[in-house]
Amino acid sequence: MSSTKTLSENIIEIKNLKKYYPLTSGIMRKVTGVVKAVDDVSFVIPRGKTIGLVGESGCGKTTISKCILRAINPTEGDIYLHNDDGSHNLAVLGENELRPLRKEMQMIFQDPFSSLNPRMNLFEIVSEPLLLNGVKNKTERQDRVEELLEKVGLRSEYMIRYPHAFSGGQRQRIGIARALALNPSLIVCDEPVSGLDVSVQAQVINLLMDLQDEFGLSYLFVSHDLSIVRQISDEINVMYLGRMVETGTPEEIFSSPKHPYTEALISAVPQADPDVVKNHKTLIGEIPNPSNPPSGCYFHPRCSYATDECKKTNPSLTIDKSGRTFSCHNAENIKLSGLI
Repeated sequence: MSSTKTLSENIIEIKNLKKYYPLTSGIMRKVTGVVKAVDDVSFVIPRGKTIGLVGESGCGKTTISKCILRAINPTEGDIYLHNDDGSHNLAVLGENELRPLRKEMQMIFQDPFSSLNPRMNLFEIVSEPLLLNGVKNKTERQDRVEELLEKVGLRSEYMIRYPHAFSGGQRQRIGIARALALNPSLIVCDEPVSGLDVSVQAQVINLLMDLQDEFGLSYLFVSHDLSIVRQISDEINVMYLGRMVETGTPEEIFSSPKHPYTEALISAVPQADPDVVKNHKTLIGEIPNPSNPPSGCYFHPRCSYATDECKKTNPSLTIDKSGRTFSCHNAENIKLSGLI
C-alpha cells in the first residue's frame, strides 16, 4: 500500500544530489580542486505539478536538469523515477537500463533556434523520437505528428517546412511537440521562454499549462524570471551557488520570503504599476567562485543581515512551524520584504 501511495504522489524524488567538476592543471592533468555545481540538493516533483527552479546564472539549475535526464552523470546522490513498473534509481543505471525509461522524460530547450536541426523538416524533427523508439510505419508517424501539431497550435501543412521558415515562438512550439511525441510523464523546461518576446512568452506559458491539464504532465521549470515561475509553478525552489536556500509555494515566496537572497530576487521583478514604490534590495559584491566558496553561509559576503555566526557556520535546511523550508541563521529574527 505504501508503494502505491508513493507512486501516486511523486514522479521524481531527488536525494542528496551532488555534481562536482574537477579542476586540473599541468601536463599530467593533476586535480587541484573541484567546482561544486550542485551540492547536496534534495526535492521531489509531484505528479501533475510544476516545480520551479530559480536562481542566478551558474547556481546549478541546468546541471540538476541534466542529472535528472542523465545527460550528465551525478557525482553522488539518488534520483528516483517512480512509474508503473516501480522505482528506478536513475543515478546508478547503465545506458541499456536507461533507454526504456528515457521516453518518460523529455526536455524543452532554452534556445528555439539552435535546438532544431536546420537540415530536417518539421515532420522529421517531431517524428524522430517515434522512429528511434520503434515506430517504423511512416503513415503512423505522420498521423501522430499531425495530432501533435494541432495540440501545440500549428497547421499540419507546415510539416514540409524547415526551421528557418518559422518564428521563435513557432519554433518553440515545434520543440514542445517533439517533447510530447512519446507521451512522457515528466518534461524538463530549461528556460523555454527566455529567448521569446513578452507577448509570445505568455502564449507559450498558457500552452504549457493547457497541455499539463490535458495530459497530467509534471514539469520541472527552470528559469531566472521569477514573474514567469510565479505564474506556472505549484512550488518554487530557490538556489544559490549549488545549494537550495528556500522552498515554498509562489504565494509564500512572494509574500513573505525567508532568505535574504530570495528577497533580493523578488525586489528585481519589474512592476507594471508606476505608482508602486519598490523596496529594491541591491546585492553587494560579486558571486563567489564556486571552486573556492566562502566559509559558513555561501551568501554571507553579499548579505546585509549577516552575523558572525553566518561567517563561521553553514546553515542547514530547516522547516518552521508553518512548513516553510529555508537555510538561514537569522530567518526568525529579520523581517524580509516581498510583493503583495
